[in-house]
Amino acid sequence: MWNNLPNEQKREYKKMILAFASLTEMFAQKASDAGDEKHHWSPVVNSKYQETVFQKAFNAVAEDIGNTSYDVSLKCDTGEGGENKYLIGIKTFGFSSGPQKIAQFKRNSDEWTELISRISENSFDSKGQRKTKAEIDVANHDLYLSLAKKIATIRNARIASSISNLQGFTVSEDDKNVQSVYHVLMTSAKEDKERISVGETSYDKIDVENITIIGCTGVANPTNFGFTDGKHTYRFTAADTQLLMDFNNKDIVVESWDVKYAKDPYKIFSDIASELFETENGDATGEDNKKIKESYSWKITNKGGNVEKFSGYNSFYGVGSKLSLNTRKNRIDKITEKYQDLIGEVPTKVIKDDLSYFLLEPSKTEKQKEEKAERRRRLLNYVSGLNSMELEKEIISTVFRPQNEMYIPIPNSRLFHGNHPDFFAPSAGTFIEGTSKLAKEKPEERGFNLIFEPSGDSIPSYITQDYGKAIESREKQTILGEWILRGVFQLDPYEPLTKKSLDKVGINGIRLFKYKDSQDIHIAFIWIDDDNLPDDYVGNVE
Repeated sequence: MWNNLPNEQKREYKKMILAFASLTEMFAQKASDAGDEKHHWSPVVNSKYQETVFQKAFNAVAEDIGNTSYDVSLKCDTGEGGENKYLIGIKTFGFSSGPQKIAQFKRNSDEWTELISRISENSFDSKGQRKTKAEIDVANHDLYLSLAKKIATIRNARIASSISNLQGFTVSEDDKNVQSVYHVLMTSAKEDKERISVGETSYDKIDVENITIIGCTGVANPTNFGFTDGKHTYRFTAADTQLLMDFNNKDIVVESWDVKYAKDPYKIFSDIASELFETENGDATGEDNKKIKESYSWKITNKGGNVEKFSGYNSFYGVGSKLSLNTRKNRIDKITEKYQDLIGEVPTKVIKDDLSYFLLEPSKTEKQKEEKAERRRRLLNYVSGLNSMELEKEIISTVFRPQNEMYIPIPNSRLFHGNHPDFFAPSAGTFIEGTSKLAKEKPEERGFNLIFEPSGDSIPSYITQDYGKAIESREKQTILGEWILRGVFQLDPYEPLTKKSLDKVGINGIRLFKYKDSQDIHIAFIWIDDDNLPDDYVGNVE
């Protein structure tokens, strides 16, 4: 990437980074050496400053919003009428430092508690004596491999989810001009010549199938171990659930810059302070055109901490049918008659009994719904063993709703609309007196543009269902599901959304908001911390 960026923009970036580093004296601890000479300091580069300067210098788009894995995205002209697209992770660290943190999995740690315990137990012999490193590596090899694959799968899912949430551009499956890279600045140690080295290496998903275990990092902490996928070397530390990567610092340098320290950095800051705060009209007025007018956030999970299994995001997983009773009976007869000669009498009877139970029996209680879901699971397993893809496909379409069918549930919807009847559209949240029915009959009267953040994609949507509890896409209900279930949550077809899959991609809530002077509703998928609820929090999905 670095060699493809415009030289003028690289010079601007270099100048701004070195300008900050020139003020190192204001940020660094004093050197212990006599004389306190400036060259005993290691150059200081603030990571957030680095991200901002990169965005400004290269006209990149900020992507480190919410749960995204990347810091910025960048489009660059190839000079031949084409365009390169870059997804970039930005980091800064010392040139002599070791592996760097690239991900943390606090919310997923429960998934491997048992593995960690077994690794610890395997690190001692029958007499309670700690084994050697070689013995620990042999005893725990398969456990390390299992844990590494779990970590890699979650890491990859987060990256895939981030690609679906990009603000700078959209990535299609056949897009050949997209590269993911780490852009790093590495500062020299205080005993070396003052220098900042620019480094670049690939930002890859972990190749799960090619993971090789290196072993524990030391006998004192056998739950910390290293592995490689042939492209990068990783280290997992169990205590803080962090994944680190070896950046091979010396091998990734693409350019180095000499640092000059300012003679009087305090005066530079003093001049800035005087300009901003010691004049009568010193406080600057920012632009007011992107002020948020209203904002509401809530948890995707219910009050019990789970995702509703048969509605909302999992509408496709529902066990009730929208077809009439006669239509359901005819569907059962048609399937059994069509495949009886192919699969035989006994399998036909099994399928007919299961379909009759699933399609004709009531499922009003949670227990009845769970029983139907289990019966459906057993039926699908049975049918898959009959080696008829056509039959299996027909059974799936019969016992499931369309795989992308879903809606976004609004928590405490009657109360929400009562407090904010005009949020989605003028009077969209009003009801026919004494009923659960929305007063506005036409969908377009309850309609709005739903803008996905940070990508900016727009889907015409509307408020619907009793008590206005659902947000659905207007043209087809499945449009929302394709974007959210497959893209944001990285779910396979017919895979229900669960708390575990939310934790995997680092999302457990949504935020809806409107900008001043706009009726568009913006939606962002976020993480809500129970110990630090946002000011606009309105509760859990019912």
